[in-house]
Order: sequence, then C-alpha cells, then structure tokens
Amino acid sequence: MSILLGLMLASALTQAKPLGNPGQWLSDADYPPGPRKRREEGMVSFTVLISPEGRVEKCGVTQSSGFPELDQTTCAAVLVRARFKPATDENGIATYASYNARIGWLHPNRTSAPRRSPPFEPPIDMELQVQKLPNGAQEERVTIVTKIDSTGHVVVCEPSQFVKSLPKLVDVACAQAKANYVSVQTDGEGKAVPTIKGMRILFKVAR
Repeated sequence: MSILLGLMLASALTQAKPLGNPGQWLSDADYPPGPRKRREEGMVSFTVLISPEGRVEKCGVTQSSGFPELDQTTCAAVLVRARFKPATDENGIATYASYNARIGWLHPNRTSAPRRSPPFEPPIDMELQVQKLPNGAQEERVTIVTKIDSTGHVVVCEPSQFVKSLPKLVDVACAQAKANYVSVQTDGEGKAVPTIKGMRILFKVAR
C-alpha cells in the first residue's frame, strides 16, 4: 500500500509555489512618485507565467487597481523579484505554470485604517450551467489542476490537493475542461509551451 501511494503521489501534477514571502515582492520604496503624490491606492490582481527554472517570464493584470502606474509597477517588480518552486507534470518533470495573485497598494503616509478588502478569488476559467446541484445549492466552485499542451488543450486533469471539491463535480469539470477549454500559453519569446494551470470551474443552476 505504501509503495502504491508513493507512486500515486509521484504521478500527480504539482503547481508552482512562491519561494520566500510574496509580501516582500513590493515595498513602500516602490511606490511611484505620481501615485504617491496623488495618494492613489488599490488592489492589483495579476497572473504570471513561471518558467521551469522558477522565474517569472510574463505578467498580466487581471483586475486593475484603477491606476495604470500602480498596475505597471506591480508587474515590473514581480518580473524581477518573484521566484518559485517550479511546477511539475505527471512525470515529475519541471514545466511552465501559471499563478494568480493579488497585491495591495496602501499609501505609506496613510493615517486611517484601510477598508477591509474582500478575500482574494482567482478568476473563473469556465462556467457550466446544470439542472441541479447537491444539497440544493445554486452555485458551486470547483478547483482542478490541469496540464495544457502547446496547442492549448487540457490533456491531464486532477482534483486540487489544496481545495477540496465534490468528486462528482470534479469529474464533470475535468471532462468539460478537456472537451471545451482551449487557451494557448506562450513564453517570453512568443513560443507556445505546455503549462500546469489551476482552474476554477463555476457550476450554476440554470434558471
């Protein structure tokens, strides 16, 4: 049993993980002069492409702070400072991966407590309409881990090891991702590359 378990764990897809504290990717010293003077603040959500060596090759904003300079400075800093333990595919080989995160800009001279931000939620990758869901729920979010080949198609799909979801919904999510999801990821030189990607699937009861 222990040998079988070891083989199963070795074959699982693993997502990229930050090395060190992501909170140190930015500091007050990075606050751009213009936004600092205008006291601009906001949350920046972004996604990065991580190389098999654990370096960030690309960064794109998925939800703006509302201030372009803060958005641009976020990605510029992450490209230089962020380092990751690389993702691995089903064969244990380091590969490209995507990673979603959010960083908040608070003015260094702020004297009042900031408004509490809602919990960070990565973007929804697919939305599926169904007739009904377990326990009478109207919505259910499922997290899966996928390997997307260089043509943009999902070729391996597994349940997330960190976010528990109903097995039946995971099966449906994986089947739909393999059948319908297409997204080609390119590296810093524009070459299509296979990628490990955590995906969030939103199930909604049709009305």
